[in-house]
Amino acid sequence: MVRRILIIPIAVAALVAAVGAGAAITVNATVATGSTLSVSSLNAPTFSLTLNGDDQTATYQAQLQVVDARGLATGGGWNLTITSTQFSDGAGHTFPTAASAISTVTDSCHTGSTCTQPTNSVSNTNLAVPISPTMTKFLNGATATGLGRIDVDVNVNVAVPANTIAASYSSTLTVAIAAGP
Repeated sequence: MVRRILIIPIAVAALVAAVGAGAAITVNATVATGSTLSVSSLNAPTFSLTLNGDDQTATYQAQLQVVDARGLATGGGWNLTITSTQFSDGAGHTFPTAASAISTVTDSCHTGSTCTQPTNSVSNTNLAVPISPTMTKFLNGATATGLGRIDVDVNVNVAVPANTIAASYSSTLTVAIAAGP
C-alpha cells in the first residue's frame, strides 16, 4: 500500500493571507462631566458613658460618604465643613460648648468605586467642632483628587465633665460639602 500526500499550495497561501490580513478600527469615546458633588451620612453615631466622679472623654464615629462625579481635571476639588449644636438634655442641662473635637479623619474608596482618594491639606487632628452657626473645614480634596465615591470616617472625642447631670443628651452635626479645595 502506497500512501500519497497531496499538497495544495494555493489553499495554504490563501489561509495564511486570510489570517495575516486585518482592519484597524478606531473607537472614540466621550466621557461627559457629571454634576454630582455630595456628602451624606452612613450612620447614626451614639455613645454611652457611666459617670465615675472624674472628667471623662467619650468617642463616637460619624461615617460619611462623599461623591464627586464631576470628573474635573482642573478647577475641581472640594472641601468638607462641620458644625454642631451644643449637647443638651432638653431640660436645661448641657455639655460645655467646646466639648467636641475631631480626633482623626480617615478616607477610603467605597467598595465598587475606583476612586482617587483626596489629597487633603487641612490639619484635622484635635480640631474643635464649633457650635453652630460657625463651621470649620476638616477635610478637602485638591483638584483632580477625591473623585468617585469615598467613605470618610470622622472620630470625635466628647469631653464629659464629672459634674454632668445623668440624662440622655443629643447634639446635631451638620456636615456640608463645597466646590473647591
